[in-house]
Amino acid sequence: MRKRAIRTTLAVAVVVAASAAVVPVAQAAPAVGPAKADFNGDGVADVVAAAPDATVNGRARAGYVAVTYGSRTAGLKSQVHKVLQQNTAGVPGSAEQDDRFGAALTTGDLDGDGRTDLVVGSPGEDDGTLDSSGSLTVLWGGRDGLSSATVVEGTRARQYLGEALTAGDFDGDGHLDVATGTTVHYGPFGRAGGPARTAAMDVRVDAPDDVLWQTPVLASGDVDGDRVDDVVAIAPHGQDELPYHGPRLLQYFQGSRDGLTAARTLRDAHTGETLDGGADLAMGDLDRDGYADIVLGRSSVDDMEGTADVDAVGGAVEIVRGGAAGPDTAGPRTRFDQDTAGVPGTAEERDDFGSSVSLGDVNGDGRLDLAVGAPREDVGAVTDAGSVTVLLGGAQGLTAPGAKSFTQNSASVPGTAEKGDLFGRAVRLADTTGDGRAELYAGAPGENAGAGSVWALLGTAAQPTGTGSVSFGAGALGAVATGASLGAAFDRR
Repeated sequence: MRKRAIRTTLAVAVVVAASAAVVPVAQAAPAVGPAKADFNGDGVADVVAAAPDATVNGRARAGYVAVTYGSRTAGLKSQVHKVLQQNTAGVPGSAEQDDRFGAALTTGDLDGDGRTDLVVGSPGEDDGTLDSSGSLTVLWGGRDGLSSATVVEGTRARQYLGEALTAGDFDGDGHLDVATGTTVHYGPFGRAGGPARTAAMDVRVDAPDDVLWQTPVLASGDVDGDRVDDVVAIAPHGQDELPYHGPRLLQYFQGSRDGLTAARTLRDAHTGETLDGGADLAMGDLDRDGYADIVLGRSSVDDMEGTADVDAVGGAVEIVRGGAAGPDTAGPRTRFDQDTAGVPGTAEERDDFGSSVSLGDVNGDGRLDLAVGAPREDVGAVTDAGSVTVLLGGAQGLTAPGAKSFTQNSASVPGTAEKGDLFGRAVRLADTTGDGRAELYAGAPGENAGAGSVWALLGTAAQPTGTGSVSFGAGALGAVATGASLGAAFDRR
């Protein structure tokens, strides 16, 4: 199959999960953020890492995903990992070259049985004569974890269905829905029949190659507080109001009782300039005012002309507050970079600080904290080794004091920082030990000459710690290592 010819900077859709099975934790009023993925219904979060470029049965870039099942008793070193791909028993289809199974992941209880399901995008999948129409594979949760699957096929050539994914209840009917950028699949989902209905969506995922120049990113949350989920999208294209290879548009799709409404391109209310979406985003109620806030990972000063850029050397994260009218583009937008007082490190060109972002509660205080990847951070003289920084939540939202950074050279963290590891290309916060504190998962797709690996650091009452942390790669999974890029993405909502 032909590989899609677009320029991409690996802006990862790293998506966090939803499940009806929740175990109460004794703590302050809970942070309102991404719900956990719990595929086997044991009350402990699970995590999925993607290797979309992996070779499967000799098929290059067929792709696989690695599921880590959380446990209260096993600890990080004893947690079970399971590889799933299109040749796995119970998964329809077959692994083919350039399918890129795992290019995007999202999770949620799609059939309402109390266990989380996993949606895996395969944007390079062909359907008969439809080249790169793409597909979604819904892996169903159960008592023993993910098992059987249902496939939703793309409907036209070069649709690339599954290139971008997020899940939420976009019509307020109590059933989770899945947005892909080109379509919205409204629940409830049936294991035999798929979604109840499908509607069109336009984030230019299927734009011509001379227009679409980077992978879109989607995230969901209730920005306007009406109890219906909305979608925010980074849509990198350059036509209509934008020049060729223009900025990464930030688009807001408001949820309603009829489903997602048409996109509204977000602009600075004072200047009229379009907001640059950056490379990644996450959504959650940072200040606990009832509105989901938007965290933007602005990984580079190389964003194009004509937008309200965050012009920070080496990258930054910026917060757009939610409110009753939706995203607040008139109020001040909080920004953090590596020159912000309290944030470890020093801002340097090409650090890519903000390439990946994830929200979760790492210290169990009931407030959302933020993990920020800087995969091209140099560690000493080692170029592009990568780092991850965790910003803690406070009464008014994220704060710089108490921030902490990790590399492969940090105390007790397995491995050694090496050139091109790209540690932090993807990040994920999830409580896989069930103690009320999220573990920090970091992907390094460049590890071992592109084989890739995943790290997990324990959450504590202060910050994640290298003590007791683990890492795993293709060898531990029994998968082909060459060029797999394991850790290029994690599941996300």
